Amino acid sequence: MQEADTAISSAGTASISGQLAEYWSGVSAEELPAEVVIAAKRFILDTLACCVIGARTDAVDAVLAALEATGQPLQGPAHLWGRGGSLPVDRAALANATAAHALELDDFGGCGHSGAVVIPSVFAAAEQTGASGRDVILAVVAGYDVAARILEGAGGYRRHNDAGWHSCATCGSFGAAAGVARLLGMDADRFASALGIAGTFTGGTWAFLSDGAMTKRFHPGKAAETGVSAAYLARAGMTGSRHVLDAQWGGFFSTYAPGISEPALTLSKLGEEFRIVRSGIKPYACCRTIHAPVDSLLELMDDAGATAGDIARIIVHGNEQTVRQFDRTQLHSLLDAQFSMPYCLAVAAVRRNLDLNQFMPRQTDDPEIARLMAATSIVPDRKLEPTDYPAVELVLKNGSHSERQVKFAKGHADNPLSDAEVEAKARSLMASTLGEDATARIVELVSRLDSIPDIRQLSALLVPTADGRP
Repeated sequence: MQEADTAISSAGTASISGQLAEYWSGVSAEELPAEVVIAAKRFILDTLACCVIGARTDAVDAVLAALEATGQPLQGPAHLWGRGGSLPVDRAALANATAAHALELDDFGGCGHSGAVVIPSVFAAAEQTGASGRDVILAVVAGYDVAARILEGAGGYRRHNDAGWHSCATCGSFGAAAGVARLLGMDADRFASALGIAGTFTGGTWAFLSDGAMTKRFHPGKAAETGVSAAYLARAGMTGSRHVLDAQWGGFFSTYAPGISEPALTLSKLGEEFRIVRSGIKPYACCRTIHAPVDSLLELMDDAGATAGDIARIIVHGNEQTVRQFDRTQLHSLLDAQFSMPYCLAVAAVRRNLDLNQFMPRQTDDPEIARLMAATSIVPDRKLEPTDYPAVELVLKNGSHSERQVKFAKGHADNPLSDAEVEAKARSLMASTLGEDATARIVELVSRLDSIPDIRQLSALLVPTADGRP
């Protein structure tokens, strides 16, 4: 043990991950700006609601069945939200994070879906320790910040994902490790080791999109489990490379982002800018890239005073990646529909709504939706910069043409949902499982989370009552 401790101390913190660890291990909750605390509460409420509604999906069923089949204990200090029971800390993070992403409702930005990875991880460790709400907020902010900064260093969302990596899985593991390391009060040396251990096993690719595989939903769960395990291993004395990010051979940037990484961005304005405030909350239950085209279409229809019946054609102007990712009309699964540009635009035009009810069940039997899907095309005729979204051209039956490219779709940090809209979304997702009273109590507790002495006061409300009734 003495040899391991010496190795930890002598490794230093000059590396990128070491500097992240140095800052986040030393900052206090009191140092967080007020707007950062407010943002954390919004994302916590949204993510908890996504976990509750996603808890009884096939992906979570599979996770729990696998744990049981391998003889792992289905009891522990952390609650299984939305369905009851408890699990060990890493398993609770695995299950709850899978639930958070199971229905494509969770937040965006950061590492892609930071809330789905970071918040279940932090809460699982916090339930074991009885941490305060203030400590949870600090840990969540740390996890969001580290995950987002590492993605920025890896070339940013567009380039990292275009290379085939699913960033909420690859970078999310670091965020989960950072959040739990901060929650557990680890010093800079062990914090850096936690990041090093997480980076050793991080991964996740977009292959699931070729056939709608369930692994898409599982990616945040596995990233959460990896990050939690990394933090606990580091606390126990396991060392992880301080150069997990910047090693020339085998480092995260050189291995996962060769030729596109910008490592200096990882540390840019560290402690001055907090990446959680750049994340956003979804108003629509589909892939975030589709949100801007949906908003563009609805704005064009409103400007023209047009209804769905007036539309002759919808043309989406994007790039090759837009075609690969979203040009799908054969919808065999929920995931297919949530990644189908023709389906989402057609439903938005007809229903002017893209909540979960428009996907479960799918609305392809509606003849007008089917017509508009067939009338929608995606053309790879534009160069999209990293922050650009596809443009939409609307052709009406009267021959008129108009085009729009929304830069900040509803829910973006520069076009955010209001507090009332965030709360309404959370209530709509939780009430059917937990009941109106418990849901109202959850909303109230999150609003004053920084004054709660023990997070278990909140987490206990996230499961149905013992008899299964809300």
